[in-house]
Amino acid sequence: MAALRVGLVGFGIMGELYAETIKVFDDATLVAVAEVDEARRAAAGARHDCGVFSSHAEMFERANLDTAIIALPDFMHRAPVIAAAQAGLPILLEKPFATNLEDAQAMMQAIDTAGVACSIEFSNRWGAPFAQARERVRDGQLGDVLSVSADLNDTVFVPMEMLSWAGQSSPAWFLMSHTADLVAWITGKRPTRVFAKGTKQFLAAHGIDTYDVIEALVEYDDGTTGRLTSGWVLPQGFPLIYELKMRIVGTKAAIDIDMSDQNLHFFDHTRLEHPPTSVGVVHGRHVGGIHNMIRDFVLDTRAGVQPMTTVQDGFENTCFLVAVHESLRSNGPVDI
Repeated sequence: MAALRVGLVGFGIMGELYAETIKVFDDATLVAVAEVDEARRAAAGARHDCGVFSSHAEMFERANLDTAIIALPDFMHRAPVIAAAQAGLPILLEKPFATNLEDAQAMMQAIDTAGVACSIEFSNRWGAPFAQARERVRDGQLGDVLSVSADLNDTVFVPMEMLSWAGQSSPAWFLMSHTADLVAWITGKRPTRVFAKGTKQFLAAHGIDTYDVIEALVEYDDGTTGRLTSGWVLPQGFPLIYELKMRIVGTKAAIDIDMSDQNLHFFDHTRLEHPPTSVGVVHGRHVGGIHNMIRDFVLDTRAGVQPMTTVQDGFENTCFLVAVHESLRSNGPVDI
Protein backbone atom coordinates (compact mmCIF):
# COMPACT_ATOMS: atom_id res chain seq x y z
CA MET A 1 0.00 0.00 0.00
CA ALA A 2 1.31 3.43 -0.92
CA ALA A 3 2.28 5.85 1.82
CA LEU A 4 -0.48 8.09 3.14
CA ARG A 5 -0.24 11.51 1.49
CA VAL A 6 -0.56 14.11 4.25
CA GLY A 7 -1.43 17.79 3.93
CA LEU A 8 -0.57 20.01 6.88
CA VAL A 9 -2.42 23.25 7.66
CA GLY A 10 -0.21 25.54 9.75
CA PHE A 11 3.55 25.46 10.17
CA GLY A 12 3.94 26.95 13.63
CA ILE A 13 5.36 25.14 16.65
CA MET A 14 2.96 22.19 16.52
CA GLY A 15 2.88 22.09 12.73
CA GLU A 16 6.63 21.75 12.57
CA LEU A 17 6.52 19.04 15.24
CA TYR A 18 3.95 17.10 13.19
CA ALA A 19 6.07 17.51 10.07
CA GLU A 20 9.22 16.23 11.79
CA THR A 21 7.33 13.28 13.26
CA ILE A 22 5.80 12.24 9.94
CA LYS A 23 9.30 12.02 8.46
CA VAL A 24 10.07 8.91 10.52
CA PHE A 25 7.10 6.90 9.21
CA ASP A 26 7.29 4.70 6.14
CA ASP A 27 3.48 4.66 6.04
CA ALA A 28 3.05 8.43 5.54
CA THR A 29 4.68 11.28 3.69
CA LEU A 30 4.16 15.02 3.98
CA VAL A 31 3.33 16.22 0.48
CA ALA A 32 1.95 19.72 1.13
CA VAL A 33 1.84 22.52 3.71
CA ALA A 34 -0.61 25.43 3.80
CA GLU A 35 0.75 28.43 5.73
CA VAL A 36 -0.24 32.10 5.47
CA ASP A 37 3.11 33.40 6.75
CA GLU A 38 5.54 33.68 3.84
CA ALA A 39 8.70 32.97 5.85
CA ARG A 40 7.25 29.89 7.55
CA ARG A 41 5.85 28.70 4.23
CA ALA A 42 9.29 28.92 2.62
CA ALA A 43 10.85 27.12 5.60
CA ALA A 44 8.35 24.28 5.30
CA GLY A 45 9.12 23.75 1.63
CA ALA A 46 12.88 23.87 2.17
CA ARG A 47 12.95 21.56 5.21
CA HIS A 48 10.48 18.97 4.01
CA ASP A 49 10.73 19.09 0.21
CA CYS A 50 6.98 19.42 -0.11
CA GLY A 51 4.50 21.60 -1.95
CA VAL A 52 3.53 24.83 -0.21
CA PHE A 53 0.34 26.86 -0.45
CA SER A 54 -0.81 30.16 0.98
CA SER A 55 -4.25 28.84 1.97
CA HIS A 56 -5.82 25.58 3.01
CA ALA A 57 -8.47 25.97 0.31
CA GLU A 58 -5.80 26.07 -2.41
CA MET A 59 -4.00 23.07 -0.92
CA PHE A 60 -7.16 20.96 -0.68
CA GLU A 61 -8.02 21.83 -4.28
CA ARG A 62 -4.63 21.35 -5.90
CA ALA A 63 -2.71 18.81 -3.82
CA ASN A 64 -3.46 15.11 -4.12
CA LEU A 65 -4.07 14.30 -0.44
CA ASP A 66 -5.24 11.31 1.58
CA THR A 67 -5.61 13.13 4.89
CA ALA A 68 -5.23 16.52 6.58
CA ILE A 69 -3.56 17.58 9.81
CA ILE A 70 -4.76 20.95 11.10
CA ALA A 71 -2.31 22.64 13.45
CA LEU A 72 -3.72 26.14 13.87
CA PRO A 73 -4.39 28.28 16.97
CA ASP A 74 -7.37 27.37 19.17
CA PHE A 75 -9.86 29.75 17.56
CA MET A 76 -9.01 29.13 13.87
CA HIS A 77 -10.31 25.59 13.33
CA ARG A 78 -13.74 26.05 11.76
CA ALA A 79 -12.95 26.93 8.14
CA PRO A 80 -10.15 24.40 7.50
CA VAL A 81 -12.02 21.57 9.24
CA ILE A 82 -15.14 22.15 7.16
CA ALA A 83 -13.06 22.44 3.98
CA ALA A 84 -11.14 19.24 4.75
CA ALA A 85 -14.37 17.37 5.48
CA GLN A 86 -15.94 18.61 2.25
CA ALA A 87 -12.82 17.39 0.43
CA GLY A 88 -13.42 13.93 1.93
CA LEU A 89 -10.23 13.93 3.99
CA PRO A 90 -9.82 12.24 7.38
CA ILE A 91 -8.65 14.88 9.87
CA LEU A 92 -6.24 15.12 12.78
CA LEU A 93 -7.08 18.34 14.60
CA GLU A 94 -5.30 20.28 17.31
CA LYS A 95 -7.17 20.59 20.60
CA PRO A 96 -9.47 22.18 21.55
CA PHE A 97 -11.99 21.13 18.91
CA ALA A 98 -13.46 24.65 18.81
CA THR A 99 -13.78 27.67 21.09
CA ASN A 100 -17.52 28.28 20.76
CA LEU A 101 -20.58 26.13 20.25
CA GLU A 102 -21.52 27.66 16.89
CA ASP A 103 -18.20 26.63 15.36
CA ALA A 104 -18.31 23.23 17.05
CA GLN A 105 -21.79 22.45 15.73
CA ALA A 106 -20.93 23.58 12.19
CA MET A 107 -17.77 21.46 12.22
CA MET A 108 -19.63 18.42 13.58
CA GLN A 109 -22.27 18.75 10.89
CA ALA A 110 -19.69 18.98 8.10
CA ILE A 111 -17.79 15.97 9.43
CA ASP A 112 -20.95 13.89 9.88
CA THR A 113 -22.26 14.84 6.42
CA ALA A 114 -18.97 13.92 4.77
CA GLY A 115 -18.64 10.70 6.77
CA VAL A 116 -14.94 11.29 7.47
CA ALA A 117 -13.03 10.45 10.64
CA CYS A 118 -11.81 13.30 12.82
CA SER A 119 -9.27 12.69 15.57
CA ILE A 120 -8.44 15.30 18.21
CA GLU A 121 -4.94 15.91 19.58
CA PHE A 122 -5.53 14.68 23.10
CA SER A 123 -2.03 13.23 23.05
CA ASN A 124 -1.79 12.57 26.79
CA ARG A 125 -3.99 9.52 26.22
CA TRP A 126 -0.87 7.96 24.71
CA GLY A 127 1.19 8.69 27.85
CA ALA A 128 1.99 5.47 29.73
CA PRO A 129 1.02 6.76 33.22
CA PHE A 130 -2.42 7.89 32.06
CA ALA A 131 -3.03 4.72 30.03
CA GLN A 132 -2.13 2.59 33.06
CA ALA A 133 -4.32 4.72 35.31
CA ARG A 134 -7.27 4.12 32.98
CA GLU A 135 -6.68 0.37 33.03
CA ARG A 136 -6.60 0.30 36.84
CA VAL A 137 -9.72 2.44 37.14
CA ARG A 138 -11.65 0.47 34.52
CA ASP A 139 -10.76 -2.95 35.99
CA GLY A 140 -11.95 -1.88 39.44
CA GLN A 141 -8.66 -1.64 41.33
CA LEU A 142 -9.67 1.76 42.77
CA GLY A 143 -13.24 0.72 43.55
CA ASP A 144 -15.68 3.57 43.02
CA VAL A 145 -13.88 6.77 42.05
CA LEU A 146 -14.82 9.46 44.57
CA SER A 147 -12.79 12.43 43.41
CA VAL A 148 -10.35 13.56 40.74
CA SER A 149 -8.04 16.55 40.69
CA ALA A 150 -5.73 17.66 37.89
CA ASP A 151 -3.26 20.51 37.50
CA LEU A 152 -1.79 21.51 34.15
CA ASN A 153 0.21 24.72 34.18
CA ASP A 154 2.76 26.45 31.95
CA THR A 155 5.49 28.93 32.69
CA VAL A 156 5.04 32.55 31.63
CA PHE A 157 7.27 31.81 28.64
CA VAL A 158 4.29 30.26 26.86
CA PRO A 159 1.84 33.20 26.84
CA MET A 160 4.51 35.91 26.79
CA GLU A 161 7.00 34.56 24.26
CA MET A 162 5.91 31.30 22.64
CA LEU A 163 2.35 32.22 21.60
CA SER A 164 1.67 35.45 19.78
CA TRP A 165 -2.07 34.78 20.17
CA ALA A 166 -2.30 34.04 23.92
CA GLY A 167 -4.63 37.03 24.36
CA GLN A 168 -7.14 35.26 22.09
CA SER A 169 -7.06 32.09 24.17
CA SER A 170 -7.02 31.15 27.85
CA PRO A 171 -5.47 28.56 30.17
CA ALA A 172 -8.74 26.63 29.89
CA TRP A 173 -8.72 26.42 26.08
CA PHE A 174 -4.98 25.83 25.84
CA LEU A 175 -4.38 23.59 28.87
CA MET A 176 -7.55 22.46 30.67
CA SER A 177 -8.75 20.94 27.40
CA HIS A 178 -6.16 18.20 28.04
CA THR A 179 -7.05 17.49 31.68
CA ALA A 180 -10.82 17.63 31.09
CA ASP A 181 -10.37 15.01 28.38
CA LEU A 182 -8.12 12.85 30.55
CA VAL A 183 -10.63 12.76 33.40
CA ALA A 184 -13.44 11.75 31.04
CA TRP A 185 -11.29 9.15 29.28
CA ILE A 186 -9.80 7.59 32.43
CA THR A 187 -12.89 7.52 34.63
CA GLY A 188 -15.79 7.46 32.16
CA LYS A 189 -17.41 10.30 34.10
CA ARG A 190 -19.19 13.11 32.26
CA PRO A 191 -19.34 16.65 33.68
CA THR A 192 -22.83 17.99 34.33
CA ARG A 193 -22.10 21.28 36.13
CA VAL A 194 -19.11 23.57 36.65
CA PHE A 195 -18.28 26.55 38.82
CA ALA A 196 -15.12 28.35 37.67
CA LYS A 197 -13.08 31.20 39.08
CA GLY A 198 -10.18 32.97 37.44
CA THR A 199 -7.54 35.63 37.97
CA LYS A 200 -6.59 38.37 35.52
CA GLN A 201 -3.66 40.33 36.90
CA PHE A 202 -0.13 39.53 35.77
CA LEU A 203 -0.64 38.94 32.06
CA ALA A 204 -3.15 41.77 31.75
CA ALA A 205 -0.57 44.11 33.29
CA HIS A 206 1.79 43.03 30.48
CA GLY A 207 -0.73 43.77 27.75
CA ILE A 208 -2.07 40.23 27.28
CA ASP A 209 -5.80 40.17 27.93
CA THR A 210 -6.31 36.66 29.26
CA TYR A 211 -6.57 34.80 32.53
CA ASP A 212 -3.49 34.00 34.55
CA VAL A 213 -5.11 31.02 36.28
CA ILE A 214 -8.49 29.28 36.04
CA GLU A 215 -9.87 26.84 38.60
CA ALA A 216 -12.96 24.75 37.92
CA LEU A 217 -14.99 22.79 40.47
CA VAL A 218 -16.81 20.12 38.48
CA GLU A 219 -19.86 17.99 39.27
CA TYR A 220 -20.09 14.68 37.40
CA ASP A 221 -23.00 12.54 36.30
CA ASP A 222 -22.56 10.07 39.18
CA GLY A 223 -22.78 12.80 41.85
CA THR A 224 -19.03 13.03 42.53
CA THR A 225 -16.90 16.14 42.16
CA GLY A 226 -13.49 17.06 40.79
CA ARG A 227 -11.17 20.02 40.51
CA LEU A 228 -9.27 21.18 37.43
CA THR A 229 -6.68 23.96 37.65
CA SER A 230 -4.77 25.50 34.75
CA GLY A 231 -2.60 28.59 34.55
CA TRP A 232 0.35 29.86 32.59
CA VAL A 233 2.17 32.17 34.99
CA LEU A 234 4.69 29.82 36.61
CA PRO A 235 8.10 31.52 36.87
CA GLN A 236 10.54 30.59 34.12
CA GLY A 237 12.84 29.10 36.74
CA PHE A 238 10.52 26.09 36.90
CA PRO A 239 12.55 23.07 35.68
CA LEU A 240 10.09 22.21 32.88
CA ILE A 241 8.04 24.51 30.67
CA TYR A 242 4.92 22.79 32.07
CA GLU A 243 3.56 21.04 35.16
CA LEU A 244 1.09 18.15 34.93
CA LYS A 245 -0.25 16.34 38.00
CA MET A 246 -3.31 14.20 38.65
CA ARG A 247 -4.81 12.47 41.69
CA ILE A 248 -7.65 9.93 41.52
CA VAL A 249 -9.14 8.73 44.80
CA GLY A 250 -11.37 5.67 45.04
CA THR A 251 -12.99 3.57 47.73
CA LYS A 252 -10.23 0.94 47.52
CA ALA A 253 -7.13 2.80 46.34
CA ALA A 254 -5.76 6.02 44.88
CA ILE A 255 -3.47 7.02 42.02
CA ASP A 256 -1.02 9.92 41.88
CA ILE A 257 0.59 10.96 38.59
CA ASP A 258 3.31 13.63 38.41
CA MET A 259 4.72 14.34 34.97
CA SER A 260 6.70 17.35 36.23
CA ASP A 261 9.71 15.27 37.22
CA GLN A 262 10.65 12.79 34.49
CA ASN A 263 13.50 11.09 36.35
CA LEU A 264 16.49 12.85 34.79
CA HIS A 265 18.00 15.73 36.78
CA PHE A 266 20.68 17.93 35.25
CA PHE A 267 22.41 20.66 37.23
CA ASP A 268 25.48 22.81 36.87
CA HIS A 269 26.70 25.85 38.84
CA THR A 270 23.77 28.03 37.74
CA ARG A 271 20.65 25.93 37.26
CA LEU A 272 18.73 22.72 37.86
CA GLU A 273 16.79 21.12 35.02
CA HIS A 274 14.33 18.23 34.85
CA PRO A 275 14.39 17.81 31.06
CA PRO A 276 11.49 15.90 29.51
CA THR A 277 12.27 12.25 28.89
CA SER A 278 8.77 11.01 28.06
CA VAL A 279 9.15 12.52 24.59
CA GLY A 280 12.12 12.81 22.27
CA VAL A 281 14.52 10.43 20.56
CA VAL A 282 15.72 7.21 22.21
CA HIS A 283 18.29 5.07 20.38
CA GLY A 284 17.54 6.92 17.19
CA ARG A 285 13.78 6.45 17.38
CA HIS A 286 11.10 8.99 18.30
CA VAL A 287 9.08 8.17 21.43
CA GLY A 288 6.28 9.79 23.37
CA GLY A 289 2.63 10.72 23.21
CA ILE A 290 2.71 12.94 20.10
CA HIS A 291 4.70 10.37 18.13
CA ASN A 292 2.45 7.49 19.20
CA MET A 293 -0.71 9.48 18.52
CA ILE A 294 0.38 10.37 14.98
CA ARG A 295 1.55 6.80 14.33
CA ASP A 296 -1.85 5.44 15.35
CA PHE A 297 -3.65 8.11 13.32
CA VAL A 298 -1.67 7.10 10.24
CA LEU A 299 -2.22 3.37 10.77
CA ASP A 300 -5.92 3.78 11.60
CA THR A 301 -6.48 6.03 8.60
CA ARG A 302 -4.79 3.55 6.28
CA ALA A 303 -6.98 0.80 7.75
CA GLY A 304 -10.12 2.93 7.42
CA VAL A 305 -10.97 2.81 11.13
CA GLN A 306 -11.74 5.58 13.62
CA PRO A 307 -8.74 6.62 15.75
CA MET A 308 -8.96 6.50 19.55
CA THR A 309 -9.98 10.15 19.91
CA THR A 310 -13.20 11.09 18.13
CA VAL A 311 -15.08 14.16 17.01
CA GLN A 312 -17.58 13.44 19.80
CA ASP A 313 -14.73 13.62 22.34
CA GLY A 314 -13.75 16.99 20.90
CA PHE A 315 -17.32 18.31 20.88
CA GLU A 316 -17.98 17.29 24.51
CA ASN A 317 -14.68 18.85 25.54
CA THR A 318 -15.67 22.13 23.88
CA CYS A 319 -19.09 22.05 25.59
CA PHE A 320 -17.36 21.73 28.96
CA LEU A 321 -14.89 24.55 28.27
CA VAL A 322 -17.63 26.84 26.99
CA ALA A 323 -19.41 26.27 30.31
CA VAL A 324 -16.18 27.07 32.18
CA HIS A 325 -15.92 30.44 30.44
CA GLU A 326 -19.63 31.14 30.91
CA SER A 327 -19.18 30.48 34.63
CA LEU A 328 -16.23 32.85 34.73
CA ARG A 329 -18.37 35.58 33.16
CA SER A 330 -21.46 34.98 35.31
CA ASN A 331 -19.60 34.27 38.55
CA GLY A 332 -21.88 31.31 39.18
CA PRO A 333 -22.33 27.61 38.42
CA VAL A 334 -23.30 26.58 34.89
CA ASP A 335 -25.04 23.40 33.77
CA ILE A 336 -23.42 21.54 30.88
